[in-house]
Amino acid sequence: MKRHFERQATYCSAFGADLTARLLRQLPDCISPNSALGQRITNWPGDPAPEADNLPLRLAGGLHALLLSAKARDLAPIYRSGAMADAELPAVLRSVLQRHDAELTAFIANAPQTNEVRRAAGLVAAAHWLKAYTGCDLIASELGASAGLNLVFDRFHLAVGQGYGPPDSPVQLTPKWQGSLPPAAPYLLRDAQGCDLAPLDLRQKQDLLRLHAYIWADQPERRARTDAAISLNPPLPKKSSAIEFLRQRLAAPWSRCHLIYSTVAWQYFSKEEKSQITELITTRGAESQAPLAWLRIEADGKSPGAGMRLDLWPEQKRIELGRMDFHGRWITWTAPKPRE
Repeated sequence: MKRHFERQATYCSAFGADLTARLLRQLPDCISPNSALGQRITNWPGDPAPEADNLPLRLAGGLHALLLSAKARDLAPIYRSGAMADAELPAVLRSVLQRHDAELTAFIANAPQTNEVRRAAGLVAAAHWLKAYTGCDLIASELGASAGLNLVFDRFHLAVGQGYGPPDSPVQLTPKWQGSLPPAAPYLLRDAQGCDLAPLDLRQKQDLLRLHAYIWADQPERRARTDAAISLNPPLPKKSSAIEFLRQRLAAPWSRCHLIYSTVAWQYFSKEEKSQITELITTRGAESQAPLAWLRIEADGKSPGAGMRLDLWPEQKRIELGRMDFHGRWITWTAPKPRE
C-alpha cells in the first residue's frame, strides 16, 4: 500500500502540489492497522492504485475536508510551507486519524471528484472541431460528471489563438498549446446532461465541501477557477450509473451531433460497465443517421498526460485529437483538419 501513496505523492509534486505530496508520504506510517480506517484500507476490495480507485487521493481529500470544515485545526501548519518540521508531522497525523477514524472511513468510500475545470479546454477544442466536421450543433452527455461544472463548457473561454467561446467568461482556460489550432466553428450546445454515482449538489454545504476538499490546498488558483465555474450555475448531474444514463439518453433518435464524453473518469468504471458502454455506443452509433461522437480524455497507458480519442459514427471512424495534461495545463493538438 505504501508504494501507492508514494506514487500519488510523486504525481502531486509533478503538478506543483508539494505540500500535499509531503502529507501523502507521511500517511502510511501513521495509519493504525487496528483502526476502522486501517482495516478498510488493508481490506480494500478493488485496486487502490492512483491509476484505479486512487485510495491515497481519497484519504488526502478526507483530511483536507477536516481542515476546511475546521474540525481539525491542528492540520493547518501541515498545509503551510515551512510551518511544521517533518519530525512533528507523524504525531499530528496520528492524532487526527484517531479522532476522526469513522469520518475518514466513510469519506474514502466514494471516488475522488476533482471536477477539474481546466480539462474543459479539450472539450471546447473538440466541440469546435466537431461543428466544423459535421456542420451540426451539439447535445452532450457526460459520464462521471461529479458536480457538473464541465457541462457548461460552452460558457468557458479557451484563450488560445484567436480565442474560443465567450471572451468575457469568468472561466478563462489558458493551457500551453502545442500544434495546430482547431477550426473556429461556433456551435450551440442545446442539451447537456451528465451522470454520476454520487453527484455533488453544490447547493448542499457538505457536497460543496467535498468538491473543495479534492482541490489540493497548495493550489489556490484551482479553487478560484472552480468557484468561477460554480458561479455559472451548472446543471445537477443525474444520480445514475453511466450505462443506465446512456441507455436513457440514446433511447430516442437525435437530430444534432450527440457528444458523449468523459474526462479522467473512465478508470473508475468497472470492467463490466466499460464493456456495456462500449457495446451500447457502438450499436447506437451504427444505427443512427445523425452524428454520434464519443470523446475520451483519459489515461491510456501512454505518456505524457491523457489521450484525447474521438470515435465517430455513422462513419465508424477514430480520430486522435492529441494529448492533454491531466489537469489541463497543456494540450498537444494533432487532429487532422475537418473535411470541407
